[in-house]
Amino acid sequence: VVARDPDEGSNGEVRYTFHQISERTRRVFELNPETGEIRVAGNLDFEEAKNHEIVVRAADGGELSAHCK
Repeated sequence: VVARDPDEGSNGEVRYTFHQISERTRRVFELNPETGEIRVAGNLDFEEAKNHEIVVRAADGGELSAHCK
């Protein structure tokens, strides 16, 4: 995922976090907090979970944030 903030300095730095996701999904995927890259970190088992819903929060150094699913 990618978010951009035109501010300068720390207010323009965007950090990414998982938001409201299940513990199972959190164990299977990892999120780079600086780049927003999502990677598979565990085993995907279709019999255990047919799909995963991932919500990512992007926040700047101020108090602004946005979510995507």
